[in-house]
Amino acid sequence: MFKKRRSMLLCSLGLCLAGMAAAQEKAAPRALTLGIMPYLSTRSLLATYQPIANALEQELKQPIQLLTAPDFDTFVKRVLNGDYDVALLAPHYARLAIKDYGYSPLLMHKQPIRSVLVTARNNPLNSLADLRNQSISIVERSALVAIGGVLALAEEGFKENVDYRFVETVSHSSALHSAISGKTRAAIVSASTLLLTAPELREEAVVFAEISRIPGMFYLAHNRLPPARQAAIKNALLAFEKTGDGVAFFEKTQHGGFREPSKAEIELLDRMLPETRRLLGNILP
Repeated sequence: MFKKRRSMLLCSLGLCLAGMAAAQEKAAPRALTLGIMPYLSTRSLLATYQPIANALEQELKQPIQLLTAPDFDTFVKRVLNGDYDVALLAPHYARLAIKDYGYSPLLMHKQPIRSVLVTARNNPLNSLADLRNQSISIVERSALVAIGGVLALAEEGFKENVDYRFVETVSHSSALHSAISGKTRAAIVSASTLLLTAPELREEAVVFAEISRIPGMFYLAHNRLPPARQAAIKNALLAFEKTGDGVAFFEKTQHGGFREPSKAEIELLDRMLPETRRLLGNILP
């Protein structure tokens, strides 16, 4: 009789623990991972995008984990491996992820990505001729600002690795720092980098020229998220745009808000896919 009662007690205890575990799992859903392209230092990047994480967490009733990577290659690898539920990345990487790696587009930033040629304020360029036989720091050769830079300089008669050479760094902030410190003669970075970088660095920089304008960054959702959940994330982002925190975020970053990509932009990005794949050939899964 005692054994029977003990067995019943253990069974009840087991059911109770299982019920508690199920209740805890229901009460605390797993975190939704949001991967942010590392175009700034990790500290600046996470601080800048924390308001979006807070808004998503409140609207979705789910913890949000902001993640990034030490460099562009690692980040793109993680995106293409499906490591993030939601990812914010440059449009040509985004189009590749959509076409080949199981992501769906949610929204993009209204404002284009403006790439600028920047030098140290105490050693400015007098003309593009000053770049001949010099080095230019960039974040990553496959970055769209670098591709745009090559095309823009080619229009002025400059050939990569003949008239100038690129020096890759881990972020736009690092590229800017290389130019300011004199490690390179200039840098090609996104204009938003100048707005978000440390004031002491920004004050030492001067923009020589705007190099190119390309479509804004994309928010993508991995297709493992059900369509209803993807729609909820999209609606939460649109709701954030209208809040006080959203207005402050877009004023700070100059991203302009959210919108849908146009047909012309999609066609442009599709034309860039072969070059994107070529430049990423060593890291594609």
